[in-house]
Amino acid sequence: MFSRRILAAIILLSTGVSLAIACGPFFPWQLFDNRVETFKAAPVNSFVFQAVKIAPSPTDKLKAIGSDAPDALPKAEAVGLSAAQSTLLQQIRTDATGDQAYQQGASLPESIRLYAGGAIDFHQKQLAKAQQRFEAVLKVPGSDQLRATWAAYMLGRIDALNGDPDQAAQEFQLTRQLAIHGAPDPLGLAVASYGEEARLHLNRAKSDLLQKDRRPKDCVADCRRELVAAISLYAEQAARDSTSGIDSLREVAKLLLQPIDQVRPYALLNATIEDPIVQKLVVAYGQAYFKTEGVDSPVSQNGGVCNSGLTDAAAHLAWPDQTAALAYQSGAYDLARILADRVHSPLASWVKAKLALQRYDLKAAAAFYAEASHGFPPTQLTHNLDDDNRKRLVGETGALVLARGEYVQSLKYLYPVADTYWGDVAYIAERVLTSDELKNFIDANVPAPAIARSQDDQAQQGFIWNANKAARLRDLLARRLVREQRYADALPYFHSQQDKNFENPKVREDVTAYAQALHTAHHSWLRINRARGWYDAAVLARKSGMSMMGYETQPDYFVNSGGLVGGYGQENPGRSWVTDGELARFDASKPKVELRLHYRFIAANEAIQAADLLPPRSQAFAAVLCHATNWMKATAGIVKDQAPATVIADQLYQRYLKEGAYIPWGKQFGRICWHGQSHQGELLEPRSDCGCPEPDFESAARLPRALFIRQTRHFVSVHRWPLFFAGIVFLISAVGLVLRGHRRTA
Repeated sequence: MFSRRILAAIILLSTGVSLAIACGPFFPWQLFDNRVETFKAAPVNSFVFQAVKIAPSPTDKLKAIGSDAPDALPKAEAVGLSAAQSTLLQQIRTDATGDQAYQQGASLPESIRLYAGGAIDFHQKQLAKAQQRFEAVLKVPGSDQLRATWAAYMLGRIDALNGDPDQAAQEFQLTRQLAIHGAPDPLGLAVASYGEEARLHLNRAKSDLLQKDRRPKDCVADCRRELVAAISLYAEQAARDSTSGIDSLREVAKLLLQPIDQVRPYALLNATIEDPIVQKLVVAYGQAYFKTEGVDSPVSQNGGVCNSGLTDAAAHLAWPDQTAALAYQSGAYDLARILADRVHSPLASWVKAKLALQRYDLKAAAAFYAEASHGFPPTQLTHNLDDDNRKRLVGETGALVLARGEYVQSLKYLYPVADTYWGDVAYIAERVLTSDELKNFIDANVPAPAIARSQDDQAQQGFIWNANKAARLRDLLARRLVREQRYADALPYFHSQQDKNFENPKVREDVTAYAQALHTAHHSWLRINRARGWYDAAVLARKSGMSMMGYETQPDYFVNSGGLVGGYGQENPGRSWVTDGELARFDASKPKVELRLHYRFIAANEAIQAADLLPPRSQAFAAVLCHATNWMKATAGIVKDQAPATVIADQLYQRYLKEGAYIPWGKQFGRICWHGQSHQGELLEPRSDCGCPEPDFESAARLPRALFIRQTRHFVSVHRWPLFFAGIVFLISAVGLVLRGHRRTA
């Protein structure tokens, strides 16, 4: 009795006395959003993952089969029949009586004729007649077993309806035996029979509970026997991947933890807790569905339970590591330590790592994390932790390595789980590592993925979230190198032209053209060519800036195609579990233009550089400023903080008014005409039939000479008589000087 009380105390302390229902485990997209909570959070397997492991792994081949589809029954009935026989069977199933169906099905196998008639009898509530036909199915001689499992299953249901649970249980057991020995079971009735038999035991347990003279405290033996039998059968059903079995286990766990007796509120749990299968069920349920407040001192709870008592009782727990995780989850840290120390498993090592982190013992925590993730065979890791937890374990290891200042090693841990924790991978790759560190890591660990060439050049555009993680990380590096003006280095890392998950298949061509345009802008001897170079670079930066140089996270959010802000990366890594070195690297990698869609501002600045080199009275000067104004107005219509773009647009327009010449299209200067409307800014592009014309650089090149000629003619026309007399005077003076020279020579 004392042992039972101790075991119940462990479970109750682990799940928490208040038993506050939560919505289950939560695995965030990013581990770095709140590193304190990341390291504190308990490893929690899902209920489904745990439920299918309560019973031993099946040695038979029985599998659950979903039968919710409308055509599930016709397909199952057609097994072993010809097309004509299948059609006939569907026809006789609509007959009015079982006798008619049996007579009409003379060309069908005998077992199918009998079962079809019995099924109609059953639905018409003629149970005795249906029972006779189903029993006859089991007596059909020879190899005709097409409906043997069906008949045995239905006999079990009839016996249950007739109030004979013992006989019903035998029929359900026969259903499984027939299926195991080869009788067809296309509907998965053998696995369903586990649930039907379990229900018999559960109903008897509930019946005992509802009797006024048999309170839970009085029906220990009977309730325990029936509940354990029900749980065992439901667990067998769940172990064969039955959703119904998993749902039933969930309901039984609620019953065990339901405080239905005021004197002993957890009497059912106390009555059954010594059975290992009950322990497993309650721990699985508690991990998945209970959110508890911390228990300050579990060893002093429940009537003075002592440390030695907890330790001794822990030795009898079926799942000490799972219970340790549950104890840690509820804040019962002493209990979690006792339980984790008694077992060697990935989950136990993980709990020890969490406890070491509480002591800020990074060395011990790292050792336990390494043991949890690498110290066990892969099969044990898979059996001990569900898929989310296995990824979480690797991700937390990477977070701890980052907290220790091992930046490249952190990315090495996180990259394998990049599909889950992409925001954390992007943060390290873009804001923590130097570009050369990232490049070296990718060269050593992330080869370019093979992309199959689509036979259809018009293949539907995909989404960046569907792209291969290798392609995404390499593309992130390429864009970072472009921002650092390392254009040639960047080209090999851009995504493949055949990868439809990226929006710009010609990004390499755009980067090459961008680099050439900037080279011209800086090094051409001709002023007009430098202006043309700046403008060409500006246009490329505006139209292809996201794919060429966009930040993966803030401020551009390439990860969301620029249309959504937030959810990835870190605007501020905080101070907890963050080294000074990481903070220094974060500051060093700060965007030079900390504005969303920063490349548009770069484009506007490059357009201004072009305008500075153009004659202010030229059409090209006005057109370049017009385009830059347009870009800033469009940006202001997308970003949340509109002020910077609006200010620049206004400054550009004022400069045109002050320096530029009159142009016929001046009224539509910087005007925006959209193709359509969309909440995702990068999908909006202005039409070409309104707004700004293309700059005429050829005319701008000729303009200084033309202006000189024009100004000269104007000056001559205004001052022609003074110039005429000045010319006469100059001519007379010149002639006089010549004659004077001749006289001296003579």
